[in-house]
Amino acid sequence: MAYGTEEDAPGSKSGTAAARAALARLLPDHADQFRLRHLGGGSERFRVTGAPGPGPGRVEVAGTGPATLLTGVHWYLKYVCGAHISWSGSQLRLPRTLPAPREPLAHEATVPHRFAFNDTHDGYTAPYADWARWERLIDVLALHGFNEVLVTVGQEAVYHRLLRDFGYSDAEARAWLPAPSHQPWWLLQNMSAYGGPLDPGLIARRAALGRRIADRLRELGMAPVLPGYFGTVPEGFAARNPDARTVPQGVWAGLRRPDWLDPRTPAFRRVAAAFYRHQADLFGDVRHFKMDLLHEGGSAGDVPVPDAARAVEAALREARPGALWVILGWQSNPRRELLDALDTTRVLVVDGLSDLETVTDRERDWGGAPYAFGTIPNFGGRTTLGAKTHVWAERFTAWRDKAGSALAGTAYMPEAAERDPAALELFSELAWRREPVDRVRWFEAYADLRYGGRDADAREAFAVLRDTAYRITSRDGRPHDSVFAARPSLDARSGAHYATHSPAFDSADFDRAFAALLGVREPLRRSDAYRHDLTDLGRQVLANRSWHLIGQLKAAFTRKDPDTFRALSRLWLRLMRLSDEMTGSHRAFLLGPWLADARREGLERTARVLVTTWADRPTADGGRLANYANRDWSGLIADVHLPQWQAYLEELEDALAQGRAPKAFDWYALEEAWTYGTKTYPLRPRNDPYATARRVHDVLARAPYQGTVTVSAEPAALSPGGTALLTAAFRNTNGLRATGRVGFTLTGFGDQPPLELPPVPPAGTGEVSWGVTAPARPLSAPVEPLPYELRTTYGPEGEEPVTAVQQGSLYVAGPLRDTAWRTYATNGAVFGQLGDRYAVNGGGADLWRATAEFGALYREGALADGSALTVRVDSQDATGAWARAGIVVRDSLAAPRSPGFLNLAVTPANGVALTYDADGDGAVDTYRRITGVTAPVLLRLSRAGGAYTGACSTDGGTTWRTVATVRVPGAAAVQDAGLFMTAANGGSGARGTVVFSGLTGW
Repeated sequence: MAYGTEEDAPGSKSGTAAARAALARLLPDHADQFRLRHLGGGSERFRVTGAPGPGPGRVEVAGTGPATLLTGVHWYLKYVCGAHISWSGSQLRLPRTLPAPREPLAHEATVPHRFAFNDTHDGYTAPYADWARWERLIDVLALHGFNEVLVTVGQEAVYHRLLRDFGYSDAEARAWLPAPSHQPWWLLQNMSAYGGPLDPGLIARRAALGRRIADRLRELGMAPVLPGYFGTVPEGFAARNPDARTVPQGVWAGLRRPDWLDPRTPAFRRVAAAFYRHQADLFGDVRHFKMDLLHEGGSAGDVPVPDAARAVEAALREARPGALWVILGWQSNPRRELLDALDTTRVLVVDGLSDLETVTDRERDWGGAPYAFGTIPNFGGRTTLGAKTHVWAERFTAWRDKAGSALAGTAYMPEAAERDPAALELFSELAWRREPVDRVRWFEAYADLRYGGRDADAREAFAVLRDTAYRITSRDGRPHDSVFAARPSLDARSGAHYATHSPAFDSADFDRAFAALLGVREPLRRSDAYRHDLTDLGRQVLANRSWHLIGQLKAAFTRKDPDTFRALSRLWLRLMRLSDEMTGSHRAFLLGPWLADARREGLERTARVLVTTWADRPTADGGRLANYANRDWSGLIADVHLPQWQAYLEELEDALAQGRAPKAFDWYALEEAWTYGTKTYPLRPRNDPYATARRVHDVLARAPYQGTVTVSAEPAALSPGGTALLTAAFRNTNGLRATGRVGFTLTGFGDQPPLELPPVPPAGTGEVSWGVTAPARPLSAPVEPLPYELRTTYGPEGEEPVTAVQQGSLYVAGPLRDTAWRTYATNGAVFGQLGDRYAVNGGGADLWRATAEFGALYREGALADGSALTVRVDSQDATGAWARAGIVVRDSLAAPRSPGFLNLAVTPANGVALTYDADGDGAVDTYRRITGVTAPVLLRLSRAGGAYTGACSTDGGTTWRTVATVRVPGAAAVQDAGLFMTAANGGSGARGTVVFSGLTGW
């Protein structure tokens, strides 16, 4: 057939054969309708043209390489045919004869590097995947325009050979190698051995798979990125190799880290040379290497980091001249001193944090080193939904095009792939667009192509998602997971300890997307893309309820209300069961395939462990990694999380009935028992996604306890005998149905009339207000609470209403006598003075990194070089283990992100800490502390010679203990200083009061 002819340039990278083979896999019924042509020279680009005529349509795709040809094909499928191929459901409603484009479709890559995958990818996505799974992943990456792919599969074979060269037996080497599920963290120098020893056959099979992956990438003109060598060796390596010198790396999350071989030594040069030799033998020619020195707490010991960096670079250049060193941008990595030691023309930093508000200038941060604009959309491979697409659309082109820009690429680095297809689609297009993405038009077009036709409800669904899940607002800038997946606790605010602890978007508004998706007309509901998305949104609306209900469960238990607690518990468990049914509607959300892959290699337990305890007890409990990789998966919910929550809630219910404290649970013991199980789980969906989603909708539309009440007062603090307007704002958090009438009863302020709101629309709000008066009696403390109880009776329209009880306080505060005092609050703080005592009452999730929720009573210009400030913290409410109270300093306390930020504070459980901004970005990120100290305590912060010294005294100032002396970059000569507190409540809403006295130096 004439339409199948090609025009090829010499060599596999420019030839079209690999692209033609991919089309045969992806579009077997239409592949022969494409004519592929090579474009020579210049930047990477594609052009799609065609001409109508008799017989099969004629579509010509010209591109600079095989992968670029496939990228062109995908743009054609999306924007001419209205079809979509993704790693999470596809839609290919194509006509028998493909249409020619009305006009040429052409795009050029605006950046040379388009990097994909995270270091953790091979562990969290599919550690026991076969070639068919990898082949599909590679095809999808090529379709989406990526050209550099991190590949860690099979690297255990390199280390196995390496250790044999340096004095280790076959058995010893295999015992040091972890199971595939845990290898990413071994390659990051965080751990070793877990799940081993490895079977020789598995090592060989994974090496062959890794080679096949690398070969396919090269065939498509894409670059495999392999781990480089930076010094990881087993403990005791130096004893077997006398010229070696190692630096112990301590412990990571309860696991002993491998040692670090000093890169300055001849032994390192020999080991690195052997590493690259074996790697080339096993995986062929590679020119891109991923390495992160001293990852997540690694210790340089007495080795100067610049010297180590130069030695690692020299070994790489010796083995692979011209190779590119790829480094992850994450937390404080890469260190500036490391980058300054390197030839950064051959370095690429793949930034995982480009979309955070706290990141503003990567040229400054990294001294002009080339970097890729990047994101890490999920952690642990959790089944989360959402991304900061508004930041991507605004920042990428602005950062790329600004004067002096070092932006040279994009980096899409989810900790697990095969999640969130819309996020993948939008991010992958950034590099191929000269102008910024218009999110309104983009999401409209995406709705059309995702389901194969224009549909008002599909467009409405994605318009809502655009402004909720794809414009997330969580404190850490990442999607939230499900509290259903947490180890049971009334204080749980996410599925894992290291996770987003605040909702990423408004759940009531999100409901509208789910309802709209259910309204998509039937012909467009037949694709796998629709079935996937409906299952995902159904799963998410249920997960969102966990965030809303957990606080109500705690409040009912705290006020000893057994009836409300029982009703909430029944609802909680019902929604968990429904979540297991919903996730049983699409293969992407089944536990069975994950376990079946591992069972094939005889390593099922390691797969069970990774999604529950992560490793053994020291890691799960001490390292707090339990459920880090939680997933909303059918089977995992039903057999792990649901039984735990049921046992826990029943125990709390019994404790309430019997008037006793609830017993403690050993969650690890229960989880460990499941990890040794052998039960098989379905490999195919059991449920119809549409029927199940409709049931989810109906249950949630009728469910009680879907409302919140926020109480505020104006003014925020009353004087004795003063008056205020108290307002109760009701939010209908049910985005699927209006309420009936909403009634309010307030007690605690004398006779107050009951008030009522008319029905509140789905996701709507309403307010009622009362005038209240504080008692006129004298104060006994600078700030005193005025307790109240608010009873709100409401329910979905047509359903039996319930009554929610909210207990809280307004506050009476003594006035500040000195007008020099200023106040600043991001935690709803109120301030008061009585005699020489001061008090601050407030909330606040934390004061650490991006979260800065605190209240301060401060003086402008109070701290300069040569001065010292002292205060006594008389009392502190224990709202959290890291609640802080003491002295806070910043160049300008009224200006968020102002430099020179530090605080000296006492805590209820972690002693006295001097916390400061070590990198000058305006956020505190480092601390030094002494333990065993609680309030009351004297705190003293002094400044001399540009350094700050924090000290404390528990004997009234007779003796002082130095906490630390630190330097804070960017601090002004004169700074604001104040008395501050944060409840560090982790998002629970708890408020506390701190009382101060004994101020000197102010």
